[in-house]
Amino acid sequence: MGGEKRDLLWSNHRRGEHEMVSKTKEKLAEAFKTVVCKKSFTKTTIADITKECGMTRENFYYHFRDKYDILGWVCRHQLVANIPEKYDKKYVEDLIIYLVRKINEDYKFYRTVVRDVGVEQVRKEVLPYIRKLIYRLIDETIDENVWRMREEKENFAVDFFSDAFITFLTEYMLENEKMDEKLMVMNFHFLFTQFF
Repeated sequence: MGGEKRDLLWSNHRRGEHEMVSKTKEKLAEAFKTVVCKKSFTKTTIADITKECGMTRENFYYHFRDKYDILGWVCRHQLVANIPEKYDKKYVEDLIIYLVRKINEDYKFYRTVVRDVGVEQVRKEVLPYIRKLIYRLIDETIDENVWRMREEKENFAVDFFSDAFITFLTEYMLENEKMDEKLMVMNFHFLFTQFF
């Protein structure tokens, strides 16, 4: 078999393997979210997750270390995975609205997680992604003549707005059974039009 053909076959094999792993992780993640909504994060066991999706514990441990690992995966791959490298001010507003809508789709799950694991654990999981988003917002959309930030001021602004965003959303989830998506979208639109 020629080198090019062998490389193509290997590449196709690896792609198929990756898709299968991704589908398995998605299936485990959906089962995890279902069980957490039924029982709570604290009471959810690996056996509960695997029973819910008809897989073995070995399947779970092949993909994840524990339920904190799968929680991190859900946050990274289902909540904040679609953040592109470049965007403009309008797109950032759309992206924040997208995050609000994604949270609202699985609101009971995210609310249960915030309540069970605490704001600090949630902050630990999502802060790097939110910081990246806020940094890009400040770096790429705010008029340099207005801000003229030195690095420490820029870092302060990124830390402040990132923490404010996470704190607001987690506190909102702790206090509200349901999310008023329209109100959230309107409030974030107000922030973007008035401050950025």
